[in-house]
Amino acid sequence: MAGSGNNFILVGSTGSGKTTIGRRLAEQLRLKFVDTDGLIEQAAGRSIVEIFRAGGEPRFRALERRVIGRAVKEAAQVISTGGGSVLDPINRARLKRAGLTIWLKARPDVAAARLDRATDRPLLGQGDRSQAITTLLREREAHYREALLHVDTSDRTTDEVVAGIVRRLRPASTSVPVTAGQNKYDVEIGWETLPRVGERLAALGRSGRVGVITNPRVAALYAGSVTRSLRAAGFQSFLITIPDGERYKTLRSASRVYDELVGRRFERGDTILALGGGVIGDLVGFVAATYLRGVAYLQVPTTVVAQVDSSIGGKTGVDHPLGKNLVGAFHHPILVYSDVSTLSTLPRRELVAGLAEVVKYGVIADASFFAFVEDHADAILGGVPDVLTEVVRRSVVIKADIVKQDEREAGLRKILNYGHTVGHVVETCTGYSKYRHGEAVAIGMDFAARLAQDLGMCDGQLVRRQRGLLERLGLPWVLPPIRPSSAIRSMSLDKKVRQGRIHFVLPQGLGRVNVEPVASERILATWKRAAVAKEGRNGILIDRRRVGALSG
Repeated sequence: MAGSGNNFILVGSTGSGKTTIGRRLAEQLRLKFVDTDGLIEQAAGRSIVEIFRAGGEPRFRALERRVIGRAVKEAAQVISTGGGSVLDPINRARLKRAGLTIWLKARPDVAAARLDRATDRPLLGQGDRSQAITTLLREREAHYREALLHVDTSDRTTDEVVAGIVRRLRPASTSVPVTAGQNKYDVEIGWETLPRVGERLAALGRSGRVGVITNPRVAALYAGSVTRSLRAAGFQSFLITIPDGERYKTLRSASRVYDELVGRRFERGDTILALGGGVIGDLVGFVAATYLRGVAYLQVPTTVVAQVDSSIGGKTGVDHPLGKNLVGAFHHPILVYSDVSTLSTLPRRELVAGLAEVVKYGVIADASFFAFVEDHADAILGGVPDVLTEVVRRSVVIKADIVKQDEREAGLRKILNYGHTVGHVVETCTGYSKYRHGEAVAIGMDFAARLAQDLGMCDGQLVRRQRGLLERLGLPWVLPPIRPSSAIRSMSLDKKVRQGRIHFVLPQGLGRVNVEPVASERILATWKRAAVAKEGRNGILIDRRRVGALSG
């Protein structure tokens, strides 16, 4: 959810139903209800009409700013704001940080009818109220549109409006089946479903012990909920933590986990649970594939990358100093259990980085999904539950379909590596510490699109549209200062190299890509051209004067 306060903030014109709907919504969500107009009257010791008479609108707005400043310091509330509160940029910034904003819209004639006998609306005057509301709306609508949810209340009852909002804030769970050769399992996608993971695991017929493997940061947030759920379902569980970060996805970390499992006499009938992001999922999957020659495990992904990509398809592995994921195995989980609400606790950078994989799916397989992400970028970044859940669901459907057709990356599945050839170079050559995986993939996607354009496979519009979406989501696309010769050397160790030739996933159009061998000379030429690109909003500028130094 947007902001840090986990509040739901209602904005909109007078007569849109903010107070009535806000109270009912708070009851449904079991949250505290706050009406800023009521707080203003309480603080001033007089009615809004009296405040306007004594000090005019400036006095009222000053009180409103102070009241909103105090209100947003608390969390878990439904906050109904005054119609003009959005005119103040300080209010807008505070409300945006405090939670998810919802614009309640009502046609001016409907709003006027609702206020037919109201006497506490000093800005409406005594004339045509519908016209007065239209005038105010013209002044404020651009700010209302910044809200992440837009809900029309004009021809709907309070109960209908509230039910519609709740559905969007608590989307229904869904299940996507994955078939990969002889392996079949479900990806379950829901909101606030983590407390039921033990029940779901028991439904699969599992029993005995569950080793929950995670990192300290995720453990602090979710290990308690998971272990309580497992205990309630009759499992004995224990916790193993490994340090957070890609640089710990190594054989050394795997060996530490082996030591823990051996020390606890972990058996084949027991179950491993991977709780965390892609690093945890890859490492734990590798441990599950190799300990006792294979034990059952389930993925409980808590990052965007893990929920939309790495937890699905059975690829497991660890990194080698000379390259990413060079040591690994195919080992499918018995279940992927994605609680999308866990994404709301991600640091902003982690959330954004994961969206590179989402953009990838649109480019390689589904132009309509790419357009969906373009149309809902603000809602995605704001963590609107139903939008974020739909993004995860559609990504999983695409990944599952590709895995079904090509389990072992013999053909079609290679397209999932779009952006990863250069992305892995960026990660490897910067020591896995400067960039998040998704950030590196975004840079690789931009390079792959440029390379495709240079080869005449796609036009500049695709390059610009992809770059525009990456920038809008806050992702980098400009190459870091890596020597081209070092990049080629790193690419030559990539798993996609065949008979010494570097293969790239190259777009032909949105939703269509090919895997093609590309000569090193052609890659070098595009690399040097890309290295002099001007800085994007989140890119890294490489000055044209440095090209000579980078060309060795």
